Amino acid sequence: MKHNKPRETHTRSITKAITYRIVIVISIFTISFFTTRRLADATTITGITAITGTIIYYLHERIWSRIKWGTK
Repeated sequence: MKHNKPRETHTRSITKAITYRIVIVISIFTISFFTTRRLADATTITGITAITGTIIYYLHERIWSRIKWGTK
């Protein structure tokens, strides 16, 4: 019997991207602050990477949701 796995919805992909980015934002801010010792620099680095990282992660997830390789 063939079971078709439903594709991931856009809402699920966005939610996963946001929750993942929260963890990454905390990590990046902590590393940036301890590296630069400057709150403004750490905030700038974190903001830029949070926005670009979320977009890249979302696109990455959408591409992989279309690839059949490795699924049953």
